[in-house]
Amino acid sequence: MAAASNGEETPSSSMAPTALPIAAKLMVATDRGECERLKDIVSKEDTTTMVVALGSSREASAAAMALKNAAAEERASSSTGAMDAKVLIATSPSDCESLKDTLSVEDAAAMLVVMTSRKDVATKPSMNPLLLSLASRGECATLDQILNMLGVPAPPQGLEPTLPTQQATGALASAEPGMDLNGVTIEGDTALHVVATCGEDRFYLKCAKNIYNKAKHLLFAENNKGDTPLHCAVRAGNAEMVSCLIGLAKSEDNSGSSSRLKEFLRKENCSKETALHEAVRVGNKNIITKLFEFDSELARYPRDGTGTSPLYLAVLLERVDIARKLHELSKGRLSYSGPNRQNALHAAVLQGKEMTEMLLNWNTDLTKQADQNGSTPLHFAASLFWGGNLKQWKSKTPLIHVLKANPIQLYQPDSEGFYPIHVAASSGAKTAFTYFIKERPEIAGFRDSKGRTFLHVAAESNTWDIVAYTCSTPSLAWILNLQDNDGNTAMHVAVQHRYKYTFCSLLKNKEVNLNIPNHKGQTPLDISCSKIPEGFFYGWNIDKLILRALMICNASYGNLRVDHLKEQVLRQRKKLDKVRESEKLTDSTQTLGIGSVLIVTVTFGALFAIPGGYKADDHYNGGTPTLARRYIFDAFIMADTIAFICSVLATINLMYSGMAMVSLALRYWHFNTSLFLAYSSVTSLGAAFTLGMYLVLAPVARWTAIAICVMMMIASTCLFTEPLNAFRVAIALYVRKGNRVLPVIARVLLFRTLITYWPCAVIFGWAAISTKYGHGRHG
Repeated sequence: MAAASNGEETPSSSMAPTALPIAAKLMVATDRGECERLKDIVSKEDTTTMVVALGSSREASAAAMALKNAAAEERASSSTGAMDAKVLIATSPSDCESLKDTLSVEDAAAMLVVMTSRKDVATKPSMNPLLLSLASRGECATLDQILNMLGVPAPPQGLEPTLPTQQATGALASAEPGMDLNGVTIEGDTALHVVATCGEDRFYLKCAKNIYNKAKHLLFAENNKGDTPLHCAVRAGNAEMVSCLIGLAKSEDNSGSSSRLKEFLRKENCSKETALHEAVRVGNKNIITKLFEFDSELARYPRDGTGTSPLYLAVLLERVDIARKLHELSKGRLSYSGPNRQNALHAAVLQGKEMTEMLLNWNTDLTKQADQNGSTPLHFAASLFWGGNLKQWKSKTPLIHVLKANPIQLYQPDSEGFYPIHVAASSGAKTAFTYFIKERPEIAGFRDSKGRTFLHVAAESNTWDIVAYTCSTPSLAWILNLQDNDGNTAMHVAVQHRYKYTFCSLLKNKEVNLNIPNHKGQTPLDISCSKIPEGFFYGWNIDKLILRALMICNASYGNLRVDHLKEQVLRQRKKLDKVRESEKLTDSTQTLGIGSVLIVTVTFGALFAIPGGYKADDHYNGGTPTLARRYIFDAFIMADTIAFICSVLATINLMYSGMAMVSLALRYWHFNTSLFLAYSSVTSLGAAFTLGMYLVLAPVARWTAIAICVMMMIASTCLFTEPLNAFRVAIALYVRKGNRVLPVIARVLLFRTLITYWPCAVIFGWAAISTKYGHGRHG
């Protein structure tokens, strides 16, 4: 019986190569004829082949002999360095001869896994840990279970031999003198790596000792990641295996010397981590204690200070108990180092108050050390944002303890010249910032390497709450107009980056000078002008709002001639790309056209689905609307008509604005016209919906009809999105200019109201006229 991993029958004469790291071909032999086929399969020029032979007594023995001969021939012609197939079966009775006694047991089933690899294979075969565990432990398992792990279909019912525990365990625990232990898996693991990872019961411990006795150098062997078998055992949490490996390393020391053992325990992998790092990572205190029994200085490695110490790792993982255990076992002689020249306190301040207090109790000198960027632990603590009031902040933040341990940190800049107050302002940690200012008011004027104060940094980072606090604090008024190395004030920075909230916070304060030129002679108004894009743009964009606000506040241009100023502005703006402008206008037309056409469809259909229906033909004025000759009905008809007309006209104008043959200026005009008509159609459509609902509901559910009207009135404020977006700018203007700005605000609101609600005046005005003069006497 033969089956491939995809469920199809695999011919013995040809097997397609596979790129899988573990063999995907399986053949189960149950008679002598199939044994000969096993030998042929193993000798084929496949990349990798796995064969599982199951049978009883003579058939299984014959299969094992065939596989032995094939494997021997393969080893003679292969030089890939892949792990010996016999070792893959769990460093056990890998040779067919060593299975001979097991296979001769009457009616017993046996399993042999043979892995072959050719010289032309680019990657080495890796072992299946589940299959390895099953085979090496000698547990009873059905054929179905084995095949499921291999990912192949199960055989027909009736063939379910098992692997006897006692015989398999006895055979697997032996090691043949001719066994090749120099091969590795695709991950570079040796046989000792595999055994150290898989378990820690008596069988695995015996296997590890047997492997060590046959190849002692494997104890210090490293895989592709630089891990030794001890790393693997610790990572798997196998405490007994760790003790076994340490005992083996200890046996190599001569005359009581522990040099070889310490070398084993302090061995670092490619990440510069010892086995203690793995114990910290898995949080196994028993293994940590066992490692310290043989090397009390293990927590001081790596010694060069460039790697991550076990304590730093414990702090980073927020394992307070592990950190205390390391300090206790090492008696305080441990390394605090971390990556990028950080120490454990840099990581602790990011975790919280408890971890920080613990480290400061052990070593306050940690506050003096800066990382490769020049950042002290206080820089890290200042970057944290803690919500809540001041009392809650003090109960959670580690900043106060770090600062009290070494106040000099407040005056220590990093490599970019950032002081802790700059860091707090940049990250928006308002509570930390206010604490710094109250504790040390003189640090407010500190500048970084670019000459920027904390206010410049806050304006550039758009942490507007820091800017608002500064502008509302009289004691900080002297810092509002300070200039950096380029001559820019905080207002220059806010306008340059077009940050609305930051700009409004600065504009509210009358102490902020709007006319200070920078080293290029530019005032905030000059910068604002340069930010207005060429071509078609939305008039309510923030850059346009900033420009209008500065003009209303009578901000002046810089000390340049007007013509020179225009040239400078034109140089800063990108040259108008007519092709790009045409594409931009076409895209906008398509977007607006969808809504316009939709309104046309809805309003056209509403005229033929009148609320209340029509009179029957046998009545007077048959075929006319039932609810005609009413004020609300007349208003509904006019609203629907205006919505239809405006949306149709908007669609026509959009057609012109989307034509490339029309000049850009004319296309701009058509688009603006269609935008106005679209607003009007939306207002009319909303009015038509409200009136129609009121018309049919008022006689039976008057309060529901009134509620619908109120809801639609509230929803109509969405048409005031732009004025609402500019509301904060208007408030800032009012605070700075007082009542003098109210006419401007009122003018803007009145204009917007007329643009939005003019259809309502026509709708209800016409309904009133029609009701009074237009209705006939009959109905």
